[in-house]
Parts: sequence; C-alpha cells; structure tokens
Amino acid sequence: SNSIQVALTDNDDNSNENKIVQVHAKDGIVIATGASPKEPVLDGSSSSLEGIHYVTYEDVFELDKLPKTMTVVGGGPIGCELAQAFSRFGIDVTIIAEQLLPRNEPEVSSTLEEVFTKEGIRIVKGRIGVEDIAVAPGKEGGHHVINVNNNNIEGELLLLAVGRKPVVHGMNLEQIGVELNSQTGGIAVDDQLRSSIKGVYAAGDCTGDQQFTHYAGYQGAVAARNALLPFTDPGNCGR
Repeated sequence: SNSIQVALTDNDDNSNENKIVQVHAKDGIVIATGASPKEPVLDGSSSSLEGIHYVTYEDVFELDKLPKTMTVVGGGPIGCELAQAFSRFGIDVTIIAEQLLPRNEPEVSSTLEEVFTKEGIRIVKGRIGVEDIAVAPGKEGGHHVINVNNNNIEGELLLLAVGRKPVVHGMNLEQIGVELNSQTGGIAVDDQLRSSIKGVYAAGDCTGDQQFTHYAGYQGAVAARNALLPFTDPGNCGR
C-alpha cells in the first residue's frame, strides 16, 4: 500500500505542536491540498511589513469595518476583482501593477484600465519591493506609504495580491520521491494526474496548474477515478 506522513496543526491547540499522522491507502492517494497566498515578500526582499495593516485574499473578508482608502499590490485576477469590489463599496482604491491581467491579451488589459478609470479606480504602473513600503508617518492604525517611481502613495489598508503558491510541504513528499514542478513549485503530474510515484496522484491548485475552482473540481474527479479504476480508455482517463 501507499503511505504518506502528514503533519497536522490544530489551530485550537495551544501547544503549537504538529500532530504526525501516517496515511495509508491500498489503491491510491490523491493529494488536493490547494494553494495559499504567497508571502508578502516582493522582488526577493527580506524586509518586513511590521506595523502595516495588510491583508491577502484569505483574510480580507474578515475585516470588521471598511477602510477609507485601499492600495492593492498586484494586477492579477484576484487583485482586480477585489479592487473593483471595494471600489464599489465607496472606498478610494489604488492598484499598483506593471499591467492588469498580464497573462491575457494586451487588449484585455487596456479595456480593463478604461473601465477601472471610469469607475474611479486609480492605476499606478510600476513594480515595487517590500523595501518601498513603509509605515505612514504621523498616522495610526497601520497606514502605509509606498514609493512607486519616486511618487508616494498613502493608504489605510494594503491588500497584497501577488500570487498563490501550491501547498506541498509538511507531507514528506520529497522523502518518498514525489517530484515537484520546477516552474510552478507544485506537484508534477502527467495527463492522468499521476505523480512520479506509482499510486500517488495530485489534483487542483497543489499542482501549480491553472488555479481555477472549476478546473480543480474537474481534476479531482479525474484523479479519483484514475486512482480507483483501471486505465481502460486512455482518452477517457486523461484531462
């Protein structure tokens, strides 16, 4: 049988100790651990954001009150969606990004810029590092000031939307020989969602592939089917 060792952290346990669980499966193991926000470290800087009120897409919905101003760092789908949503709540929103939706065609980016500008969302083109973010002088509550192209942008709340990373650590994957994709950092899989180890499959965001909810659900179904059933029809077992 296949076996993976997993370290579980109980948020309600004040001991802060990981619980080690050995997972065994006769037929196959499907890893679908998802992804998490990338750490607030831009351009490889090790500077700190201590004292600055910032959120990611995971905890932005836990706000108990709306800020008056918000700065969004990142022009991907998450940054753009949340920027527009908060702007429609009446918040003064600024987006800092080299380009909006950079993975799409240039026409998509330019069209979105026009829409956002009409809606009152300020777009500042540029790339920043953590060293460009500081606590706003004379302000309380974690207000920030960001230097972009020698221009200072101040805000009450900072939303970091600088990408997502596959959750692949804490399962001893390296020890059992599960290979990771060097480009995405996710679990490397083939068209049948098989990893480099027989009987171990991966699906969804932990593969580092297209990180969409509907696609993750589809991959989960494919991986579960392939883990349990024999490959009788390669065309039907693939993605």
